[in-house]
Amino acid sequence: MNYKAPHIITEGGVAYQLGKLRNQEIRYDFKKMLIYLEAKGKLLFGKKFKIHPEDRRILYKLCSYFIKDRDSCEKFGLDIEKGLLISGPIGCGKTTLMKLLKYMVPHQRPYEMIPSRNVVFGFNHLGYKTIEDYGNSSFFCFDDLGVEPPGRFYGKDCNV
Repeated sequence: MNYKAPHIITEGGVAYQLGKLRNQEIRYDFKKMLIYLEAKGKLLFGKKFKIHPEDRRILYKLCSYFIKDRDSCEKFGLDIEKGLLISGPIGCGKTTLMKLLKYMVPHQRPYEMIPSRNVVFGFNHLGYKTIEDYGNSSFFCFDDLGVEPPGRFYGKDCNV
């Protein structure tokens, strides 16, 4: 990553300028962000990856959150100081978008994608230490939250 130009991301030898740097502040351009996200999506998920026009509205909201655009997020009722809960039907692209969007802001602290069932399995073996470990070290994106089985530690069922 180029710390002098965090708004320019190079993928496969191609430089994608996501906006302009002015006075230590990046002014992002959503159209350029979409071009980058589509290119990165093809690299990560294959040549058939495509951002559909009907997904642009939600992508705009998510991009605003990721780049910490306070004004836009305020209009959408999003608080950039809090986490997100993204819901939708199975197969609509929630996980794919979350895997993709973290690459758009390489200058920010990255998050790790963790299936929620992994937390439950860890809890079943190690107990509350698992929850403490997830809460204290990094940023996480918990995938499939709410579909994991109940945890069980020393014979006691727990909603992990």
